[in-house]
Amino acid sequence: MKKTLLKYTLEFIVIVIGISLSFYVEKLNEDHYKRNLKNQSLKRILKNIEVDTGDFQFNLIATKRALYSIDWIEKNKDNLNSFSQDSIGYHLNRAIYFNTIFVDNQEEYRGLQNSGLIEIIENENVVVKLQEKYITHGFIKKIEDIILKKAEKFDDFIFQNLKYQSSKTNDLGFQYDRTFIGLKKLPNPIFEMLREIGFFRNFYLSRIVNRKKNDKILIKEIENEINLN
Repeated sequence: MKKTLLKYTLEFIVIVIGISLSFYVEKLNEDHYKRNLKNQSLKRILKNIEVDTGDFQFNLIATKRALYSIDWIEKNKDNLNSFSQDSIGYHLNRAIYFNTIFVDNQEEYRGLQNSGLIEIIENENVVVKLQEKYITHGFIKKIEDIILKKAEKFDDFIFQNLKYQSSKTNDLGFQYDRTFIGLKKLPNPIFEMLREIGFFRNFYLSRIVNRKKNDKILIKEIENEINLN
């Protein structure tokens, strides 16, 4: 009786241990699978950041050129008669219409959120900085919308006073070959509108510069997270 009881007890223990090991291995495999999925998503986010960096660089160049032309017009507003109509048209066109539209890819980040994989990111800095990044993207787009709407207010004046000489485009793809055909003394509201749009361009510029700097930090954090696994 004792031998039989011992036998069944040992068999029971072996079965329990076997089942426990099976669940443990299954859990390890599941965790490994999830970590792989998470790392794949993070690697794709790194690619997205690379694309964002290129877009930001383009937007920085375009915005700086627009700001340069705003400053040029402001500086020479009382002396425009000294400049050619081509120069005035060139700078007015750049100041108003060198605008950008930032389009980002948030699919991988939203996938991390919706799948719950974001919860297994071990480096909390990655989670926080990803959230900050895409919140900032939304803010950047809102500033762009404001600039575009303010640029539209110039349309009537520009269509009456500027003329395209050709359809040439510059290295950024913007048309630039416009000449001024109006009076060289610009009305004061135009200068005020230029100052206003210049304020938002400067604000936009600072947000882009800051986002580029933070993305460099985020890249390192993501790479550290991937290397942990």
